[in-house]
Amino acid sequence: MSQSKIELLEKALKRERFARKEAEKILEEKSLEIYQINQNLVSVLNEKEIQLESLFKTIVDPYILMDLYGNVVKMNDAAVSFFGYNVEKESFNVTTTLYKDDYEYAMESYSKLLEKGVFRNFRARVYNKKRELRWIEINSSLVFDNNNEARFAHGIVRDITEKLKAEQEREELLKHLTISNKELNDFAHVVSHDLKAPLRSMNALLTWLQEDIAELGEHEDIQQNLHMLIVKIDKMDHLISGILKYASVDKVERPNAEVDLDNVIHGITQTIHVPKHVTVEIPQKLPIVRGDKFRLHQLFQNLISNAIKYANPTEGKVTISCIDKNENWEFGVHDNGIGIEEKYHKKIFEVFQTLDDENSSTGVGLSIVKKIISLYGGDVWVTSTIGEGTTFHVSLPK
Repeated sequence: MSQSKIELLEKALKRERFARKEAEKILEEKSLEIYQINQNLVSVLNEKEIQLESLFKTIVDPYILMDLYGNVVKMNDAAVSFFGYNVEKESFNVTTTLYKDDYEYAMESYSKLLEKGVFRNFRARVYNKKRELRWIEINSSLVFDNNNEARFAHGIVRDITEKLKAEQEREELLKHLTISNKELNDFAHVVSHDLKAPLRSMNALLTWLQEDIAELGEHEDIQQNLHMLIVKIDKMDHLISGILKYASVDKVERPNAEVDLDNVIHGITQTIHVPKHVTVEIPQKLPIVRGDKFRLHQLFQNLISNAIKYANPTEGKVTISCIDKNENWEFGVHDNGIGIEEKYHKKIFEVFQTLDDENSSTGVGLSIVKKIISLYGGDVWVTSTIGEGTTFHVSLPK
């Protein structure tokens, strides 16, 4: 072999060795880079695993992960506490916990889960390890692998035993209250009829006695006593009527229609008795509100009649006003009477409570006002200055 060929081979070998060293250097750098990336991935995966495990343990409601045959493979502490089983120490299949009457429904629901991949608000009764029967509600879904094949099912279990018990007790209570209210209403009407009949007879007999004694021309004290008896009988009659009105306020359907209060209140002032010494003023046009015309008529008739009754006895004045309070209408019924002491401001709205024992007041009117307002979610209160007058304020939602 010639010297030139040997030199060429040596140069080629030298270049090959250099290239190999460069390749090894690059490979070493890439290997180090890949190693660092792998280490970072391991760190991230470990961190995520810790986070998931922490989240898994801190779920408040019981959580279970099971295979497609119902064998539980993982459960959190809440599930261990609820069911009484621990899959790390013993096997546990959810089908064994089902109440027999709910088994068929549970299987139908599970079929829908397998078909659709998710099932919400499944309710059934299950036994725990202590054989205690509990109502549960489950929202569950399937877990798929990389080939989109269902491998597991998991779900959150919620114990609704106490909730259902409370709902049942509430329904029973409502049922009993409905029956009691009907019986009370029927009783009020029966008692009213049975009481009013003898009252009318007593009133007639006393009237005849008054006429007979009047013909004798004497016995003024007896006449006075008979008159007082008749007044008391009338008051009793009004009281019975008031009881019936109070009992029936929330028994009738409540239409929700537009009601022109201007027409309602002008109609009230035209039909009730307004003594000559009393002036009723409505300085502004009143609004149209939504509600039941009959109840709103009751509401304002009681307030206006009350204001007229207690207005100044020589120059009475009753004023009806309204203020727009954005979400509410605030009405005011003001009289210029003697006023009401603050300690009585709440008492007057209680049924059968009245500050005027000598009058024919039954103490039911203002309680009816409060009851009607409560039906509409409104409010009523009093402001008063002794010797100057009283204002009843009514706030009604628009």
